[in-house]
Parts: sequence; C-alpha cells; structure tokens
Amino acid sequence: MAPESYGKYFLIDKIAVGGMAEIFKAKTFGHGGFENLFVVKRILAHMSDNEQFVQMFLDEARVTAVLQHANIVRVVDFGKIGTNYFLAMDCVEGKDSKLILRKLFERRKMLPREFAVYIAMEAAKGLDHAHKKSTNMGQMLQIVHRDVSPSNILVSYAGEVKVADFGIVQASTVVETSTKGTLKGKIEYMSPEQALGEDLDRRSDIFSLGIVLWEMLTGRRAFKTDNEVKTLDKVRNVDVERASVVNPSVPARLSDIVARCLEKNPADRYQDGRELHAELLNFLYPATPDVVQQSLGHFMQELFADEITAERHRLEEGTRLARAMHESEPSVELQEDWEEDRRSGPGDTVAPVAPALEAAPPASKLPLVLGLLALLLGATAVVSAVLYVMNREPETVVIEKQAPVAVTSVSLKVSPVAGVVVVDGQPAGTTQTLVKELKPGKHSISVSAEGFEPWSEEVELNEGERLRLDARLVAVKKAEPIPVRNDTPRVPSTPLSTPPVGPTETVEVAPPPPVEKPKGKLSVNVSGGWADIFVDGKKVGTTPVIGYQLAPGTYSIRAKNEAAGLDSTKQITVKSGETATASFSAQ
Repeated sequence: MAPESYGKYFLIDKIAVGGMAEIFKAKTFGHGGFENLFVVKRILAHMSDNEQFVQMFLDEARVTAVLQHANIVRVVDFGKIGTNYFLAMDCVEGKDSKLILRKLFERRKMLPREFAVYIAMEAAKGLDHAHKKSTNMGQMLQIVHRDVSPSNILVSYAGEVKVADFGIVQASTVVETSTKGTLKGKIEYMSPEQALGEDLDRRSDIFSLGIVLWEMLTGRRAFKTDNEVKTLDKVRNVDVERASVVNPSVPARLSDIVARCLEKNPADRYQDGRELHAELLNFLYPATPDVVQQSLGHFMQELFADEITAERHRLEEGTRLARAMHESEPSVELQEDWEEDRRSGPGDTVAPVAPALEAAPPASKLPLVLGLLALLLGATAVVSAVLYVMNREPETVVIEKQAPVAVTSVSLKVSPVAGVVVVDGQPAGTTQTLVKELKPGKHSISVSAEGFEPWSEEVELNEGERLRLDARLVAVKKAEPIPVRNDTPRVPSTPLSTPPVGPTETVEVAPPPPVEKPKGKLSVNVSGGWADIFVDGKKVGTTPVIGYQLAPGTYSIRAKNEAAGLDSTKQITVKSGETATASFSAQ
C-alpha cells in the first residue's frame, strides 16, 4: 500500500481488515533520525456512526491502557482523527496462533507439544495480570477478556507470547450496552456459562484458554461444527473428548490439565491464571521457559520464512516512502518568545566592564575640604535622580501579537481525468492533484469535468490535520440516439391551413428510449478477516467494499482469501436507490 499520513502516524502496511475496523503497521519520526514502529487499529468510516461499537472501542482503550505486562499487547495511544477513532499499540512482529495452526495444517504437521504448553502458559500469565488488575485506589477492575481464541494470542518471531484484542472486554468500569441475552465472542471458544448468557468471571477465560490448548495439542477443532446452533449446544454441554483420546501422543498428565480447564462447573476448574501457569510450568520441567522461547523463535522463523522476507521488504519500502513524506512536510518554526538570547546563554555570560579611571597628576594635591564637598554634592545628585525615577509616571507599552492560526492541509487526487476543483465556492484550478492549506473547520470541496458526473464532499478538519481525498469521477452515460427513418416526412412547425391534396401518408415515429432506473449500491464485509470481492466474476476490490454502484438486478458475489481458507459465493439482489449488503466470515 502507498503510505498514508494519519495524524502523527504514517500508515505503511495493511495487516488486516474486518467488518468494523482495519489494522496497519505505522511509523512515527522524530529528530535526529529517530523512528518508531506501532500498530494502528482504527474504526472504519461507515462504523463511526455506530454508537454501540464506538463505545466498545472506547472501553477497549480505557481498559487496555492500564494493563502493563510482557504478555499483553500494550496500548500506547488513543484518539480521534476526523471521524475515525483509533488505537496505537506496540507492534508484535509475528503471527497469531490461528495462522500458526493453519500453516502447520497445510504442511500436514503438528505443533510441537512443548510449544503448545509454553504458548498457553505465557497466555495464562497475561490473563492473570488482567484478571487481578485494580485501580489506583485498590478497586478490582474484574476484567474478563471474553474473546480468548487462537486469533487473539500472538507469537512473535522471537518466541514471545502476547494476549491481544480486548474489544469485547467485561470490567467494572465498562457499561454493558448489549441487549440482554446477546452473546459476545466466538461461539466455538465460549465457556458454557458464556454460551448460556450467565454472569462471567475470570474462570470463563480459563475455559477458553483450555480450548486453545486442546486444539494446539490435537490439531483439530474442539467444538466447531457446520452449524452454529449445534456448536452452541456442544459448548453448553462440554461435548468434547479428552486430548489424549484424540491424539494418543499427548501424555496423560497434560491431558488431565486440559480436562480440568474444560470442566463444566467453574468451581472445578483452575481458579486463576497463576494456578494454571504453575501446572504447565511443572509439566514443562526440566525444560526452562527461556530455552523453549528461544526454540519457539527459531521454529517461527523457519515456518514463516517467506512471509518474514515479504513483510520486511514491505516495511523497508513503506518506511522509505513515509520518511520522504515526513521530510517534505513544512518545518515548524519556534516563536520568538521561546528563542534564547545568545548573548546571555549558558556559558556566554559577559561581565560588565567598568570604564578606566584616569590617573590624577602626581604633582597636584587637592585640599581635603574640596574632596569632601565633591562627595557631598555627588550624593545629593544621586538621591535626586532616584527620587525622580520613583515618582515618574511609568510608560505603558502595549505589544499586539497576532495569534498563530493552525493550518490544516487537504490533498486531493482526481481520477481518471483532470477536473475543475472548487473549494468553499472558490475555484482552485483544473488539476488531477491538489494540495491546499485550510483553516480548521468545515469545508466543501467539489470537482467537475466534462463528460463526468460531478463529485463533492463536505469535510471537517481538526487543528494540524492532514486529510487525503480521492475524487473518482464517474463517466456520464450517453443516451442512445433515436433512430429516424429516411422516408419520414418533415412536419412543419405550424399547422397547415388546408389539408394537403393527395393520398394520406403514414408517419412512423420511433418510441422514446426507456427511462434508466437509478443505480443501487453494494456493500461487502468479512468478519474476522478480509477477502477479495468479485461481482459476476469481475474483481471489484478488497473488503470492506462500501457503496459500490450497480444497476438493479441479481448478482453473484464471491469473497476469496486463500490464506484464510475463504472462498464463498452468495446471490445478492440490488434494488434501485437502495444499498444491498453481503456479509461473509473468515473464521
């Protein structure tokens, strides 16, 4: 992807797109060549008006910001740029456990047992920190992740394990906005009490982590079926075999640990993440966590060697382009009030120099009385000067200083041809690219070109914001000419006073062209991932596809993502003037 300027961040590589948010690798730049790498998660534009989702995003930011642990992805920034809320997090160079298991399945291999144990053990440490986190006043936050699944447990290329995505977190500081009875989370990774809509505590996350460990040890799905109702029923009844039955190579002791995590009654499970971590650590002995982490790092680098090379290339190229964008930005000049006077700077202190005294002629001697008189007159003059200064009216000096106006910037790209650009009613030239500085506030931008439908957009700019817009002009369809027969007689503009003499002629007039119905729109999203979208076999873009114009009719919509194992087709009917939505799942 071409780098995108987003506040102080430069988005340089798209990691994933879901139905509600998109995730990027992002760079920031500072003085002296300083650079930093983050991950930015931002709400999709069409979801910014969804109050419930925005509230969930705010809750995720507030809760995750207080969690500072080596096994939890750290949130470093949160804000709103334009209409989009965003989170900035530490970048974990690696893959989630779901992609690891899928890659191994493609190679017909199993995840080594010690790696499965280590991943679950480290995730238990992170969850235990979250479960026991309290406020500065000592009040327990009572955090429950509610979405512990392979896709939310990340493993770096160095063998580090981190829990991510507290998007549907439950905590004492979170106000639940869902309708009572609504289930949140992935059904196949829910605890029985979560699937029943009951109250949850940290033991629900222990059950979910047990499912992840079961699947890593067996290479199979624990509860997933071809029907969500059946899956939900299996979860509620904990209808799952022991790991050692599915995979006989799993030791009985380890199978017992997994079975205890998956007890239906929460009181029979491990009561917290620390207890589960201790059990897994004892099983791992005599191997040490540091040694296993190092081996896991080598394993990841071998398993994803091709992906690592491609990712580093994209990161290097994206950083180069983003750095060029950063360097081309206008520098910020310091106000005079903040500039130091070089003459009085540190180390440059200049002591006042007294004027040289003229030596009195040695031959002349003044009488003592004249000297005393001179001293008396001098003292009188000094006192008079001091009194004058004290009694003098002070002069009032008024300095008017114009407050600097924060300037925003709009970059407009017009395609496929150059168009006439008008900003706030003022012509801005005929061009395909335009960079214009505007004051913060609301602005209207429109583009017109001969043979194309006009384009316009209302934008609201915040202080210091740099906004990029794409004006894609749509060609105007030309009306089909009305066929006219050569033998059609010319009809006079005024009626004849007398009918023409001769036989009556039949005049054939072509029927008017059919009125074209207004187009409809198509929006396509993929939950849990992304996909290339095809309409009747023609690729129209990558999700999310929003407002794609189509003539009224029925179309074949195909979502394809080979890496995620997604290839699904649906028949969607688009109606005139309405928006049809097609939803797919990559999970």
